[in-house]
Amino acid sequence: MEREEEAALWQAYLAGRDAVLRGRLIERYLPEVHRIAAHAYARRGPQAPEFDDYLQWARLGLIEAFDRYEPAREASFMTFAGYRIRGAILNGLEHATEGAAQWAHRKALEEERLDSLVEGADEAEALERLADVTLGLALGFALEDSGLGAAPEGFDPYRVLELKRLRERLLLIVEALPERERRILKWHYFEQMDFKLVGAALGLSKGRISQLHSRGLKLMREGLRSIERFGISF
Repeated sequence: MEREEEAALWQAYLAGRDAVLRGRLIERYLPEVHRIAAHAYARRGPQAPEFDDYLQWARLGLIEAFDRYEPAREASFMTFAGYRIRGAILNGLEHATEGAAQWAHRKALEEERLDSLVEGADEAEALERLADVTLGLALGFALEDSGLGAAPEGFDPYRVLELKRLRERLLLIVEALPERERRILKWHYFEQMDFKLVGAALGLSKGRISQLHSRGLKLMREGLRSIERFGISF
């Protein structure tokens, strides 16, 4: 059944190159990309980069494979993509230095978020938009298991409960967002994909991804206010 669904998705996507279908297809392959990256990382040598770098290179290989795949000529997509994903990891390792790639990637993500939220705003609006940065940090933390599962010894159990409730609210609101905004926020914060890579995956410019990211966080803020206004509890 899964193969039939995959084939149907490809057929529908190739008929019109729809960006929404493109996103659904790529998201379908992300778990396998994670597995390939983890396998490569497990075989790492001394002073190897962080796992996040392996994952980023693997995702880049996935996007490149997606753009070059021809179902009529090639084998299954993941058979075709596997070679490019592993090649992208090897290419990334050749250009990486210890710690540098990880630091640069994190810094680039932070700069993208700030630029997306503040660019083009007047002073008053910029201050309001900076509140979205805090929301973005909370969103990024929302799917991290550390601190949201069992409470460490000496940790306030009420604080753990509040973090769990925050996580549930954020996840509920993310899933209620329009498809493009939902996918962009999940990929950027939960998968640590930068705007350029998200744009490549969805067939949109980096600037357009930045706009949709800002809109997504604005919708999330409104969602949180609605939950508080109506006293919805979890």
